[in-house]
Amino acid sequence: MKKCKHCQSEIDEKAKICPHCKKKQSHIVRWVLLGVLILMMVSCVMGGEEEVPFQKDYSQNEVVTYENVKYSILKVEKTQGSNEYIKPDEGNEYVKVTIRIENNSDEKISYNALDWQMVNADGVEDAWGTYSGDEDKELSSGDLDAGGKVEGVLVWEQKIGDDNLRLRYYGNIFDDGYTFQFKLD
Repeated sequence: MKKCKHCQSEIDEKAKICPHCKKKQSHIVRWVLLGVLILMMVSCVMGGEEEVPFQKDYSQNEVVTYENVKYSILKVEKTQGSNEYIKPDEGNEYVKVTIRIENNSDEKISYNALDWQMVNADGVEDAWGTYSGDEDKELSSGDLDAGGKVEGVLVWEQKIGDDNLRLRYYGNIFDDGYTFQFKLD
């Protein structure tokens, strides 16, 4: 025998409803409260990690993962041009940057060479647009399926010896400022 939780009358051990007060004898409320308490304790223990803010500045040797897409610089080359007809202005050189984009997301993405800008030591930010005349495959624009990757070269004309070049990526035209940047060696 056990006592009714509500009227305290003695009732059968297996009774689900008290024959005297007609109320259910379920312990479900206790189990629900206990379950909620356990979940709160587990979340406190496991959820103690703070979200790390997205870093915006990287060296050219680092790989940047942004929205499940990896961006990396494969090569930076400074050159005076490939022939006598394609030469930078006096005091300048071509800065050729080979970029790789790997789509690790589950969706098709778009990429565009115009998403990239170079900033020099004077703070001048330019879109790419210089053609070096080499046989390099230029990065253009297009779509990249999930799991796909693309590589291509972008070329800028900059002052010789500028050691403060930064390559900026603008991933969202609605954001203020650039998404991230690489500091070039």
